[in-house]
Amino acid sequence: MGGHGVHDRLQQLVLQARRVGELLLRVRRRLGGRHGPPVRPEDQTSQQGRGLPPVLVGAAPTTTGTTNTTHTFKSGGASLPSNSIELGYPDVPSYDLITGVRADTLEIDFSPSGPATASFGLIGQGSTRSGISAGGTPTSAAYTAFNKAQGSISRSGSALAQVTGAKLSFTNSVETVRTIRADRKIEGADPGICRATGQVTVRFADTTLLTQAQNGSSADFAFAYTIDANRSLTITLHEVYLALAKTPIEGPGGVEAAFDFRAAYSATATIMMMVALKNQQAASEYA
Repeated sequence: MGGHGVHDRLQQLVLQARRVGELLLRVRRRLGGRHGPPVRPEDQTSQQGRGLPPVLVGAAPTTTGTTNTTHTFKSGGASLPSNSIELGYPDVPSYDLITGVRADTLEIDFSPSGPATASFGLIGQGSTRSGISAGGTPTSAAYTAFNKAQGSISRSGSALAQVTGAKLSFTNSVETVRTIRADRKIEGADPGICRATGQVTVRFADTTLLTQAQNGSSADFAFAYTIDANRSLTITLHEVYLALAKTPIEGPGGVEAAFDFRAAYSATATIMMMVALKNQQAASEYA
């Protein structure tokens, strides 16, 4: 299968980290022509985080530590890694090898309870169907999942209180390049300007966020999942601007305020977004 029909389908494809049952999803990272071992996405965001942050931000991380490692990824890379994904139906059998796949969007929802999940929007160049697998047998990696109860949000280094929910969206603004080709594939998927937006909903107990929104000032926000000191995922937006929120009184009970936000490039940090992943994986997992 190839051509613009494949592209249109893949452009809308969102990989939600879920168990796929009989549908086998094989991911093989392609970076500089080197192939890593197949990995299998699970239904929850895990502290191993293999392959996900670098695919989104487009650059290999800076890694420190040996047994306990910290991998730091930054947004705004000049290019994005290209991946191959295989969708397999072994009972048929039928296998679609989708090539030239790049990550465009990331969405994470924060709430008081439930499993921590992330959705990824992907764009692929084309696919080839076969009766046998090109990826081989998937390797299931042991992992420890994050839970939404382990989430936290901080502002300017201090925990943000009274938060009832939050949403974070990131996009590479990938632009598909359509050209005249005999194989009917797109020429490529070029990254554009990175954008990070979202919303923070709080109980209206103080005017901290309201004052920031009224003054048009910025602050850094950090969204984190933490299991312990050596296993965590922290997404930091270094310059966040808030929109004014309404505080309606809808009857008995507390008042909530939902603040939409947009991140900007920070001249001080020389970055818009940074992802710090702490785990026990070697730097080669993200090379």
